Amino acid sequence: MSKSRRSRLTAILALAVALVLGVAACGDSGGDGDQSTAQSGPRTMTIWLMEGSAPPKVVDAVNAEWKKAHPNDTVKVELQQWNNITTKLDAAFAGSSPPDVVELGNTLVSKYAAAGALQDLTGSRGEFENNQAWLQSLTESCTMDGKLVCAPYLAGSRAVIYRKSMFAKAGITELPASLEELQAASEKLMATFGSDKRFSAFYFPGKYWYAALPFVWDHGGDIAVQDGGQWRGTLDSAEAQAGLTALKQLVDCCSRADKQGDELKQDQTFAQGHIAMIVANGWEKGVILDPKEGNPKLEKDLAAFPLPSRTSGQTAPVFLGGSDLGIAAKSKNQDLALDWVKLLAGTNFQTQMATVGGVIPNSTTLLDVHADDPYLSVFDATAKNSRFTPTSPNWANVEAANILPDMLVSIFTERASVADATKEASTRITETLNAGS
Repeated sequence: MSKSRRSRLTAILALAVALVLGVAACGDSGGDGDQSTAQSGPRTMTIWLMEGSAPPKVVDAVNAEWKKAHPNDTVKVELQQWNNITTKLDAAFAGSSPPDVVELGNTLVSKYAAAGALQDLTGSRGEFENNQAWLQSLTESCTMDGKLVCAPYLAGSRAVIYRKSMFAKAGITELPASLEELQAASEKLMATFGSDKRFSAFYFPGKYWYAALPFVWDHGGDIAVQDGGQWRGTLDSAEAQAGLTALKQLVDCCSRADKQGDELKQDQTFAQGHIAMIVANGWEKGVILDPKEGNPKLEKDLAAFPLPSRTSGQTAPVFLGGSDLGIAAKSKNQDLALDWVKLLAGTNFQTQMATVGGVIPNSTTLLDVHADDPYLSVFDATAKNSRFTPTSPNWANVEAANILPDMLVSIFTERASVADATKEASTRITETLNAGS
C-alpha cells in the first residue's frame, strides 16, 4: 500500500472515530430519558412488576400496543415478590444492567431517587396523559428536590371485606359504624361460629402493619414527627399506645390468624370459608374469587365497608398504599422504557387497571370509574381519608428492618407490653430515620 493511500485511510478512520465520539457526547444528556441513549439494533427491555399489581391481560395488552411502535424490539416482564424486593433492587441498581423499568412501592421511591438510581423524568412529564391530575400523594412520592423521578402507577386503600351470610346468621343487621360496634359485631360472630377452631371473626395476621396504622392514627397517634430537621419516633405516645391497645383487644378476642405471620396469603385463607372479615385492598376480591386458588362461589356473599373510627359515624384514616413506575438511570433503553411507562400510566390502561384489577387509578379524572360499583366505590371513598408514612429517604430502611412488624408481633404474642414494644420501636425508628444526617 502506498504512503499516500495509507495517509488517506488514516484520515478517514480518524474522522469516523471523531464522529462516533461526537455522537456519544451529544447522547450523554443525563436528563429526561433522551432517546439518543438507545442502543442500535434489536433490543430487549426488561420490566419488573410486582406479583398481583396488574392483571396479566392488562400487561399483555400494554406489551402488544408497545410492540406496534417497536416491532423489532422485545419486552420481557418479570414478576417480583414484595417480601424480598428491597434486597433485589439494591443489588440490581448497584450493578451495571438493572431492569429498565421497575415498579416501586411509593414508600421506596425516595430511597432509590436519593441514591441516583432513577432517571429524571421532569422533561417528559408533559408527554404523560392526565399528568396534571395525578393523585397528590403519588405525585409527592415521585417528586424529589423538585424533580419528577417516576410516574404514578396505582393507588390502593384498604377497607373491611366481609361475608354477608355470616353477618346475617350472627344477627348483625347493620354494619359497624364505630370501633366499639366493630368489636361487638366481632364478638357476636365468634359466639356464632367460634366452635370452628379455624374461625376468625376479624382475621388479623401479626405482622400486618398496614392495617394496624389506622388504629394508631384514629386515636391521634403517628409513626414519627420531624422537628428541626430531625425525626423522632412517636409510637410510644399515649395516643398511639391507645390505638394499638384497642387493636390488641380486637385481635385477642376475634382473630385466630398466625400472630407471627403476614397477610400475603390472607385472601386464599379467606376463600376457605372460615373467616368473616379481613382488612384488604379492593383488588383482593379477585384473588379470593380466583378459580384456581380461591373460591368463585363466594362472589355474591362478599361486600365491603370502611374501617370505622372510634368516633361513631366516621371512618378511620387508612394507609394509602400504591406503586410508581421508575426508569433506571443506567438503562440503555430509556426511549423504549419511557414509551412503555407512558402506556401503562395512560388513560386507556389505567381504566383497565381500575375496572379489571379493581385498583384506584393514578388520576383524579378516572376516580368515577367505580361510581356505579357498590363494592369498589367503598375503597375509593376510603382513599379520601388516608395517610402516608414519613417522607424520609430512610423510610425504606425502617421497612427493611421490619421495625413495625416486630413491634406488632411482640404485642400480640405478649412478649412485651404495648408500652415496652412501642418504646423500642420508637427508638429504632428515630435512629433509622436520622442515620447519616
